[in-house]
Amino acid sequence: MTYLPFENGHLNHFTNGNGNHSNHKQVDDLNDRPKVLIWGLRKSGKTSILKVIFEKMPPGKTFQLPETQVVQIHDLSCGHHVRFQVRDPPGANHTTLYPIEFDKYSSECNALIFVIDAHDEYIEVLELLINTMRHMYDRNRQIRFEVFLHKVDGLQENVKMDIRRDLQQRLTDILIEYSMENALINFYLTSIYDHSIHEAFSKVIQNQMRQLRALENMLQMICTSTQLDKIFLCDVNNKIVLATDNKPVEPQIYELCCDLIDVYVDIANIYGSNNNNPVLDSMSFCTIELSIGVVLYLKDINEVLALICLVRKESAIKEGLIEHNLQCLKNTVEKLFVHDRLVQMDDLNIHNVE
Repeated sequence: MTYLPFENGHLNHFTNGNGNHSNHKQVDDLNDRPKVLIWGLRKSGKTSILKVIFEKMPPGKTFQLPETQVVQIHDLSCGHHVRFQVRDPPGANHTTLYPIEFDKYSSECNALIFVIDAHDEYIEVLELLINTMRHMYDRNRQIRFEVFLHKVDGLQENVKMDIRRDLQQRLTDILIEYSMENALINFYLTSIYDHSIHEAFSKVIQNQMRQLRALENMLQMICTSTQLDKIFLCDVNNKIVLATDNKPVEPQIYELCCDLIDVYVDIANIYGSNNNNPVLDSMSFCTIELSIGVVLYLKDINEVLALICLVRKESAIKEGLIEHNLQCLKNTVEKLFVHDRLVQMDDLNIHNVE
């Protein structure tokens, strides 16, 4: 993760995933990657979200984080191939939006993550959300608004759903009043104390991926041909799911996948030959049979990206067939990302010539 200050509303320089200075010839430049703004009132928990997901900070230690004082730019990647930028400015002190100052870090953003503390009086926060959405929607009609109703841990399930339903209804009525009913907006219930924040952030990243539809089609074909119950393409470092098949994702299933990653990483760290080596290699394969009659499979794609599959034990599936199909899928996924990068390179070269 890289922290870069704004100077006069613009970035001075940037670094690549290894922390080395980049140059204009790289395909992975700032104009190429999607830009996500994470925004909300002060103390809403937006910086804690990034720390927990991408730096593996224990949730209990986020209380020690100081308030964000300057704009922080995070150049991030998932699975090596999916690169994006997250802009984390200081939280707002009140519900008034100052367009000139806001434009310094919101310009060219493809998505807005608006974090609302579920324990706050969210009716007041709604005014800031509306002002922000109107400002950004006027500049980009294709921007996605991702609303995180955050810190819902400890709230009863019916209370969480009531808050979400009320917030959605109020926001929908206001958007219709401002002729913004076509705005792209999603709502999530999140907490850093469970996997809900990883699941929500996964959806945000998926909505910015050019390769999403192709990946989903591949995973669905494997699910059908191999009779899998569910399959995920997941980054084992941050538990961000880049794609899955077309069956609905239940929170319990997502938790199983995260637990499988934790078990695999812990064992790899204990018995691995070298702690500096990547968690995954070309021979990585893991099978765990649960007492509930479900078998979990983990298969590497690259050093940080893995396929995670769920299949019921009673299904008459040969393990050899699963291994063969997952290997074929692994090769195809890598080729898809490589092809996409080559297309981007060609587009960049054409743009430079023009």
